Amino acid sequence: GGGDVVVLCVGCTSSYNKYISRLGKVDSVETISFKSKDASFDPVVLGKITNAEALFIAGGDQTNYVNFWMDTPVEDAINGLIARNVPIGGTSAGLAILGSMVFTAGNGTITSPEALADPYNPLVDLDRNFLAIPDLSNVITDSHFVARDRMGRLVTFLSRISADGWSSTPRGIGVDEGGALLIDELGNATFVGTGAAYMLSPTQSPLICVAGSPLSKGPIPTYRINAGVGSFNVRTWVGVGG
Repeated sequence: GGGDVVVLCVGCTSSYNKYISRLGKVDSVETISFKSKDASFDPVVLGKITNAEALFIAGGDQTNYVNFWMDTPVEDAINGLIARNVPIGGTSAGLAILGSMVFTAGNGTITSPEALADPYNPLVDLDRNFLAIPDLSNVITDSHFVARDRMGRLVTFLSRISADGWSSTPRGIGVDEGGALLIDELGNATFVGTGAAYMLSPTQSPLICVAGSPLSKGPIPTYRINAGVGSFNVRTWVGVGG
């Protein structure tokens, strides 16, 4: 029905503006590209975020998003949109920060074999309590899921969250490249595009999750949905047809 769309990123171009304008009826699209943390206190920037009627967080390096936005007025402004049920989404790094627990990549990225070999590898850098999306309040997300073989590292993230006492029942969502998981106001999730989305819900604490030793963990109930095949409610954590 039209609305003002705001795209957030660090060091990106305005290429999203034309792309989003072609998707359907919008009143405006503008991109805010942050170059430093100082911009997170700029009243003009904060006003544009606060007045957004849809918000999209671009890809890039989630380390910058955590460093520039966490514990700043930008975090408050985004959480204000969430509280008002304004649609919010993100891709790649933008997806990585949507859960209540986040792989920050603050020390660099990590592969599944590296994470599984030592769950306390310094590259397994996690943080929490950034964005407050209610249906993702106990969730950590990961992107490029199958293409970059990230099941092992998401399992490691969940194991660390449990072992470190952040949550006894953490949940994970992995999303493939070329697709998107769409969650409505009732928590119902469907998948569009290519690939699939994977919902992980460990029911047991890890057997071994200590520094310098390979992770021992399992079993982990996992639910997969594809485009047009199955749905999943992230509020009840129950799937149908997947």
